Amino acid sequence: MFSVYSLSLPLAPGLESWLQDQIPDSLRATIARRQRQSDQHLSLLAHGALRHFLAPLLGCAPHAVPVKSLEHGKPVLDLDNPDLHFSLSHSGDRVLLGIADQSIGVDIEAMRLPVRAGLVEHCSVHAERAWLKNDLDFYALWCGKEAALKHSGTGFHIPPQELWLNAHPQGGCTVQSTHPILQGLVVHSSRPAANYTAAVCLNTPFPSWTIRFLDSAQLPDSQLTDYD
Repeated sequence: MFSVYSLSLPLAPGLESWLQDQIPDSLRATIARRQRQSDQHLSLLAHGALRHFLAPLLGCAPHAVPVKSLEHGKPVLDLDNPDLHFSLSHSGDRVLLGIADQSIGVDIEAMRLPVRAGLVEHCSVHAERAWLKNDLDFYALWCGKEAALKHSGTGFHIPPQELWLNAHPQGGCTVQSTHPILQGLVVHSSRPAANYTAAVCLNTPFPSWTIRFLDSAQLPDSQLTDYD
């Protein structure tokens, strides 16, 4: 089972202080070092919402949810053999958050159109160009690859041309790669809002998925509803 949530700026009145209470002091200090207030609010929304949803499942306070970073920066629960996994992404003024009972990667991108010349060739392989017809297809490709790289924990330490999608991810597709950690992962993309593309990556095939959209004012009263 897995859940995917999306929230967006601006923050509801009073929510900033509530979100700060959800995260530990060290993370609060890291976020405060971001130069732009919008970046601070977006990161605060992502991490505060994550801990708000995870805390009841772990039986602890949100600020005490144990999180560590892997070698390439992927945040994971600092537990032995956890049966909870998460991934978060933010772009533009929107956050995407995934929680699952298996490894998961999510990505969201605010689309900047038209796509810069040469970027398609840099990020794709020849087999993918058969279905890359326009800029929207490119963003589906980009989000799908980034979700897979987040799932693996490598990020772009593996270049985008070293994995490829065997079909358009809007209908679901499989990742192919010479890197065993990526081979066979499954990706789905969607258009969650105007001018945004998103993708989810899991270990095995999964049905079509739904993003639950929350107004930031709803967050303190919301619960994770479909994690089993």
